[in-house]
Amino acid sequence: MLSKLQESTQRRLLSLILAMIRRVCPSAGGSLSVDRLLARRNLREPAKPMRTLPAWAVDDMRGLAVEVDTLLSPGAFLQSAPVARYAPTHWVDAGAAYQRILDEVGNRRFDTILFVPWLKRGGADLGALHHATLCHGDLGQPTLVIATEPGDSPWAGRLPRDVAFIDAGEEMAALSGPTREPEIVLARLVLQLAPDRIHIINSHTAWRMLEQFGLALRQQTRVFASLYCDEFTVDGRVDGLAQRHLPTTSHLLDAVITDNSASPESWSNMLGINHDLFKVVHFPAPHMTRAARADAAGNRVLWASRLERQKRPELLLQLASRMKHLHWDVHGTALAADDQVHKELRRLNNVTLHGPFDSFRDIVSAEHLAYVYTSAWDGLPNVLLEAAQAGLPIVAPDVGGIRDLVPARWLLAANADAADYVQALEGLQANSDSRRQRLREQDERVALFTWQSFANGMRRIEGYADM
Repeated sequence: MLSKLQESTQRRLLSLILAMIRRVCPSAGGSLSVDRLLARRNLREPAKPMRTLPAWAVDDMRGLAVEVDTLLSPGAFLQSAPVARYAPTHWVDAGAAYQRILDEVGNRRFDTILFVPWLKRGGADLGALHHATLCHGDLGQPTLVIATEPGDSPWAGRLPRDVAFIDAGEEMAALSGPTREPEIVLARLVLQLAPDRIHIINSHTAWRMLEQFGLALRQQTRVFASLYCDEFTVDGRVDGLAQRHLPTTSHLLDAVITDNSASPESWSNMLGINHDLFKVVHFPAPHMTRAARADAAGNRVLWASRLERQKRPELLLQLASRMKHLHWDVHGTALAADDQVHKELRRLNNVTLHGPFDSFRDIVSAEHLAYVYTSAWDGLPNVLLEAAQAGLPIVAPDVGGIRDLVPARWLLAANADAADYVQALEGLQANSDSRRQRLREQDERVALFTWQSFANGMRRIEGYADM
């Protein structure tokens, strides 16, 4: 009970309890202290002399390095500055979290478990909905979806009615990271439920579970994961789930499922992973009434995405500032209330900031000349499938798997600047024949992005449709 309270409240209550014990039985309470009792609930460092290897162990490792294997030298170990911790002696949170999830599962058996961070507006979240719908409906597999990261899941309501959903994110976040408690809870759950397959979709906790306990999980369960693209840090380094986890888990995976043909090439070349591990399965394009007409175009431009670094909002600002004769409908929200680009866009008379949107069909009209996409990196974003279905020419850079949908000859260079986008948009305005040709080629491509094609692609992956 005390562990559920704030530490300051715990301290006051324990002080009161110890005072009462000492008054009633002085000999029993003499060796107890508030700090000592609180320390038993938390990870803590041992005394300084205990934080490193003793001299005899260092000498022993040096001898083994000479006589057995050079990798046993203590130098590398000591240079990594290992941190020692005393584990709690009666921490029950992990067991309580595991039991709570198990109680919610009840006596149901699931063929498939999908691990997601959460279910909210986003391309990967929509992909998780597609996979859950496929497993439950087309493949007839009882399916459970578990959210593993703290955050709300407003899209959980979009899951098929009989697909079970458990939000365990807050519980996982409250467990001990250094002792791998979240990963232990998930691994025990998989071993207990023994599904035919698990599918990891952007869940950091599930990836770490696979790293720690993958061999045990694979004894009775196939393991699949979805990855879409790499990310890039501010200083230009390649980052993302694939870079962090594929090198240590590729041998544990039955397949890595991705929505584009470009990312597997990059991962095979960069990480040295067998290309056969990757399976390209395009998501279905949504059904949508055609809003734009091939033979007509207005003077408005549509931009709809997150106003964050990946989407290059500063490039959007440059375009809107240079092309004052076009009106820019911008849909999306800034990550920070004081975002400078957002403030600058708000000052432009030819820009309307509409905020977030629920459906693409609600934001597109026949007055739009084109859909402009300015992302610096990507897989194959669903919003481009929506734009193509709506009949808008797509002006985008040749990054990620966008060329799977838009013919490469119509794409701009990956590092295209404002002048490149201006030239492309002016060309669409000046040449209606070129615009119609672009739309014909887009239509031919997007017509292949059907639910049946998606379902057939998943069925071809060994072990996904059946054991």
